[in-house]
Amino acid sequence: MNLLRSSRLKELPDLSRTPNLERLDLSFCTALVELPSSISHLPKLNSLAMNSCRSLEVIPTLVNLPFHESISITGCSRLKSFPDFPANITKLVITDTAVEEMPISIRQCSRLEYVDVSNSRNLKSLANLPKSVAHLKLSNSGIEKIMDCVEDLLNLQVPDVSGCKRLVSLPELPRSLKRLMANDCDALERVSSPLNIPDAELDFTNCFKLGRQAIIQQSFVHGWALLPGREVPAEFDHRARRKTLTIPHSAFDRFKVCVVISPIHYEAREFIASELLYRCIARGNTVVNSADMKFNLSDVSKFREAHLFLFQADLSFTDPSEVIREIVIQFSTSDNVFSILECGIQILTDESDDSNDSDDSDDSDNGRSKGWQCSKIVLCV
Repeated sequence: MNLLRSSRLKELPDLSRTPNLERLDLSFCTALVELPSSISHLPKLNSLAMNSCRSLEVIPTLVNLPFHESISITGCSRLKSFPDFPANITKLVITDTAVEEMPISIRQCSRLEYVDVSNSRNLKSLANLPKSVAHLKLSNSGIEKIMDCVEDLLNLQVPDVSGCKRLVSLPELPRSLKRLMANDCDALERVSSPLNIPDAELDFTNCFKLGRQAIIQQSFVHGWALLPGREVPAEFDHRARRKTLTIPHSAFDRFKVCVVISPIHYEAREFIASELLYRCIARGNTVVNSADMKFNLSDVSKFREAHLFLFQADLSFTDPSEVIREIVIQFSTSDNVFSILECGIQILTDESDDSNDSDDSDDSDNGRSKGWQCSKIVLCV
């Protein structure tokens, strides 16, 4: 049944006489205030669209819709509470509404993987999510606190809290994380320490109140972190201005890298996905080996100040039998969107690992290789 753009429709008739109804589109029914309870007794309904129904205030329970796997309710600005959802849903999108909290019944949705409640300005806290959730989008919501139960979301991979202006802290996050989007969180001050999410990409762009220590101490395997900063932190006691470090090699094989990037602002420009290019050159007595990495950054032109980019690198591309005399690390950019102000490294050793993992003694299988001590390092530009 297609009632799309029925702008004068104020109420629906009793739907119990249409038990075979499979699709119902109420989008842009701007005068519709309430859905009848009979909608919850349509056993074959598998598609329900309620987008931009700006007068809609009441949705009855949907728990009895057995074939409904995806629900989308967007732009219903007067909707203040969630209905109860069918237990078999896998995707839930409820955005641009006035909802204030998640219903307790959502815990029973054991197949739910994708939740989007972005632009929900009245949403203050987050709880009751089932452990199956992998993608969680809270961007530009009014959320102030994320409950500690998020640690139990063992499948969570991509939480997005970007633009949450009232969010002050982040709880301990599960190790399953692949990417955290927390850019433009003006009030964010703290993240749980230790982080213990070595494979995660952490975007804290424009979070100027954020304490940096837990992030700087984070051990990276495949992940990286982006956060405000004007100079390489003191932990990186080997540093150089601009783009190049030359390091006489000793007995080390891995290190943490920090580079300071500063946006080049133009009066008007469209979104540009920028690239930071990294090259490590190992010069031996007879051969020269090199390895490249490329990092795709968010729109650097939106950076309000300089930022730090942190990641981990190693010398696994070299031949263990070859004597390495010198390591050269170079940075560049594929476009003229940002400049590189400074770079630095921190040699990773057994001792530094023990310090970072002091609160995670059972982390023996975390995929991190151990390094060795090194002697004096000289940096040249």
